[in-house]
Amino acid sequence: MKKNLLIIPFLFFFQNLAAETIVFKDCSSKNYNYEKNDYILDLEKELMTREFVYTNDSYEKLRLNDISIKKKNKTTKGVTKINDLIVSEIAGYPAFYTQLIFNEEEKSIKIKTVLNNTEGVSLISQCQKIIKYKKQA
Repeated sequence: MKKNLLIIPFLFFFQNLAAETIVFKDCSSKNYNYEKNDYILDLEKELMTREFVYTNDSYEKLRLNDISIKKKNKTTKGVTKINDLIVSEIAGYPAFYTQLIFNEEEKSIKIKTVLNNTEGVSLISQCQKIIKYKKQA
């Protein structure tokens, strides 16, 4: 009985050390079509990795305006969890910047833009599913 009482606190302690990875999978957009568009959020490392592949049609449209566009790409950005949302690091300058907002409940990714202290939030992707992984420390 005494052994059981000693083991229980350790179980609770180690359970809190589990690192979480959240995958926003099969995300779609109104503006572009993708063969693959996934966001992998490693909350332990505070890192978002986006892996995406444009469909041929979207790739060709984008390439008309920017020849540096790649059909398949992988990007990374820092993230942090604030309340029930996960937000990316701010990209841009003090007068104009953007930030991604991940909402697990809505399975959505929004972009927050700020221009001269005027804020706007727009939906950029709706995801088919959310997968959560817990890595035991």
